[in-house]
Amino acid sequence: MIVTAIERGAHLIADHLEAVVADLNITQAEAHVLAQLDHSGATAIGTLHHDFGRKRSTLTNVIDRLEQRGCVRRELNPADRRSFVLHLTADGQVTAAAVTAALRRLEHDLDSLIEPGDAAAVARVVDALARVARSSDSSPSTP
Repeated sequence: MIVTAIERGAHLIADHLEAVVADLNITQAEAHVLAQLDHSGATAIGTLHHDFGRKRSTLTNVIDRLEQRGCVRRELNPADRRSFVLHLTADGQVTAAAVTAALRRLEHDLDSLIEPGDAAAVARVVDALARVARSSDSSPSTP
């Protein structure tokens, strides 16, 4: 029941963002990367991979498209020269701000409908889901 609710929530968030991403000519995945960069600032690609739980090749394709559109730029990570950090460009900041504004409106609307503590409970469930997903990634697959 929890997984079904989370899946439904993810689809409803996507539906809510559909008009925004269409107007900005970006995909849902690109919107979420831009919003994360808008929220966190320059971020290592490995951190984005960890936060989103996407296949590396999928995330790389998203980043490649954002870079081609001039929304992000990659720089060598000064802390680990084998990896890259993503930065929003000026155009990327404008696009990210539009996505972030849409997500903030959604959060504001939700806050008026839920009980105190509900948001924290959802965050705990998603954190637990992330732990389960990570542990299943490292466990051997069964035939």
